Amino acid sequence: MNILLCSAGRRVKLVRYFKEELSKFGGKVVATDCDPSAPALYFADHAEMVPRITDPTYIDHIKQICKKFEINAVLSLIDPELSLLAEYKEEFERENIKIIISDKDVVNICFDKYRTFQFLQEHSLPAVPTYQQLSEILFDIENNQLRFPLIMKPKNGSASMGITIIHSQEELCSLWKDSGELIVQPFIEGSEYGVDCYVDLLSYKAVNIFCKRKIRMRAGETDKSVAVNDQELLELINKLVDTLKPIGPIDIDCFKTEKGFVISEINPRFGGGYPHAHEERQNFVRNIIHNLKGLPNQIAVGNYPEGSIMIKFDDVMVINSTNRSH
Repeated sequence: MNILLCSAGRRVKLVRYFKEELSKFGGKVVATDCDPSAPALYFADHAEMVPRITDPTYIDHIKQICKKFEINAVLSLIDPELSLLAEYKEEFERENIKIIISDKDVVNICFDKYRTFQFLQEHSLPAVPTYQQLSEILFDIENNQLRFPLIMKPKNGSASMGITIIHSQEELCSLWKDSGELIVQPFIEGSEYGVDCYVDLLSYKAVNIFCKRKIRMRAGETDKSVAVNDQELLELINKLVDTLKPIGPIDIDCFKTEKGFVISEINPRFGGGYPHAHEERQNFVRNIIHNLKGLPNQIAVGNYPEGSIMIKFDDVMVINSTNRSH
């Protein structure tokens, strides 16, 4: 069994997890990226350079790699690529290649933060208030329903790129662009939580839910976190999964406020904080392999101890001409 990880980037630990599990069955992990200096490329069994996902030949390159390495399943590790691959799920499956990505409608809801907010509202799920119209923002400010500071961000952004903290109405109006690409949210004072969830590809049930309170963030990813086992949060995530119906690995961001938990973002892919879950025996990689073999996974929601702390740290490698030919 061979698995392709697209847009591997810096996700070295995740590549190692796949390599470790697949090696038990004689399988290989293949990693791709458009950047030859992407660190994760150098830890896979095989690495392939590809054009950017916006290149019209991108999907053809992925198909060629799948054929070359007899790939059984494909995952992407970045948000912008999910929508693209979701368009081709059926086409790949006709070649017996499983694209492990939620349905296109689910991916599009998650990628657009305003659509995420609308979906959560429509299904009575607690959400961070999200605005896409300046007139609505100003109206709620005037009526004391919204207070500074505010967070302005791209509605389709990822990795915390393009986020601006707004401290005044003057600043808001000077930075606002009526392009339909920006959203505004209140600055939430409560603690931030990350949830790693695995939705079984066969039973469509959440078989793993791992909750952690974020201690520190860096470049949009969880840098330090502490494991928590909060029944209210577990129930909320189960309700979200039953309503949204994603599949595979899901990363969900929440805040805990005076009124309880509110959902901030949903990323239908492996999250940057997943290593904490994996090291606490919430092995989504093994789950994927089980599912690809036609085996459903047993439910183990919340089956981990509280209090463990994940810390990330940097490492260094030097790429020479031999490495680059890998």
